Amino acid sequence: MSGRASKASPFGLGRRAAGQAAGHGPSHERWLITYADLITLLLVFFVVMYSISKADEAKFAKLNASLQRAFNVVVFEGYDPTAPSGRPGGASGNSVIDDFVAIRNDLGQLTAALGGLPGTGIEVRLNREGIVITISGALLFPSGRADLRPESLAVLDRLAQHLRRLRNEVRISGHTDNIPPDSPLYPTNWELSTARAIAVARYLSDRWGIDPARLAAVGYGEYRPVADNATREGRMRNRRVEIQVLYPEMANLFNDSELQELR
Repeated sequence: MSGRASKASPFGLGRRAAGQAAGHGPSHERWLITYADLITLLLVFFVVMYSISKADEAKFAKLNASLQRAFNVVVFEGYDPTAPSGRPGGASGNSVIDDFVAIRNDLGQLTAALGGLPGTGIEVRLNREGIVITISGALLFPSGRADLRPESLAVLDRLAQHLRRLRNEVRISGHTDNIPPDSPLYPTNWELSTARAIAVARYLSDRWGIDPARLAAVGYGEYRPVADNATREGRMRNRRVEIQVLYPEMANLFNDSELQELR
């Protein structure tokens, strides 16, 4: 018995050695297990990333629809919250959505505050820089003058109560029609529109204590019309003051070329 065992043992070892030398041993196939694990992990990673991107897209679509229903405004159609990180704002969809929620709340408060006033001539909307409150020039000022009408103060008071709670910068711009002013105080519409913007800015600062460092006043005269000056209705629309509440984060939604196209 011992003799047969001693002969079988070298034979068995020889077969195992030959098999390992031919490259069929288990140690040479272990890399396949590691490779399969790596492929599985990569697959799981891409599935998770795809799910996150779809969630952000769904959140943004829901927010966009909510804004349009609540305030009858269009919010930058075509924006992709899942854009690559090289595009400004594309690296964090959630932060963009949070910014929109904050702006939506401010827009809603301003709309509610000004919407209850009697009469017409007030419009609240969004643009690429933030929230714009447009007030008819006839509601604020007598014709050809830059002193505020007493009845206009209720509008500015409602507006100021909201603005003083914000930290945003505010740009006030005056606009006119193309008819030259009939006053030695205002040789051109530039002077008249600038004086009107300054009158609004001073009221917000002097009466309501809004920090003057947050306020800017500019006059564009007749050179940025929103309607045709050939008609009476068009000239009335062009005589206006625009109060722009600036939100710098709005610019993060667009790259430089898109901002140029919007101007």
